[in-house]
Amino acid sequence: MTKDEALRLALEALESTGENDGYHGVDQYFDNVLVEKAITAIKEALETKDEQRIWVKLTDEEIESVYMNTMNFQQNAKALETKLKEKNT
Repeated sequence: MTKDEALRLALEALESTGENDGYHGVDQYFDNVLVEKAITAIKEALETKDEQRIWVKLTDEEIESVYMNTMNFQQNAKALETKLKEKNT
């Protein structure tokens, strides 16, 4: 189930609570203010598109610098991972 499918399902469930004016069945009460806030938040989330992040790659100079300052494959991999995380967070 995607995020949007989950939000639509939650929205449908929340909207159904208003059918009985805050009272559903024998002993279930709903906080109408809270339900309305949740409905509004879900609708806003569904209207907002996820921003795709652009991946920033390492330059040849940065890669060369990592290899010049480390001794083995494992150190190289860790150093490159660290450098990429710095550029992409």
